[in-house]
Amino acid sequence: MDDVSWYEKDVFEYEKDGIITLIQNGKVLIDNANFVWWYAKDVFKYRKNGKITLVQNGKITLFQNDKFTLVQNGKVLIHDVDDAWWYAKDVFDYKKEGKLYVINLNEEVKNDKITN
Repeated sequence: MDDVSWYEKDVFEYEKDGIITLIQNGKVLIDNANFVWWYAKDVFKYRKNGKITLVQNGKITLFQNDKFTLVQNGKVLIHDVDDAWWYAKDVFDYKKEGKLYVINLNEEVKNDKITN
């Protein structure tokens, strides 16, 4: 094992020879990944075979082919963007054509800034 990084008790990733495995409560969430990020119980993101995937409670919620699609609870939040990052239910950002958009579906959003 080359490197171990802890997210919290019983959640960690380890890297060996450039390949990453993510472990949660003794269970392998993803193996043979190039990049992983753990957000919360059963919510994690990984890059494998050149594609990025976000998994939430066993369901794929973000995937990348040439562009990204972000899905929450079976509903497409954003499609065909250059990058997307999910933070919490109804809170995400995405990048399209060089512009960053911050979205909180519980608040009005104008020109990349959240307003009340």
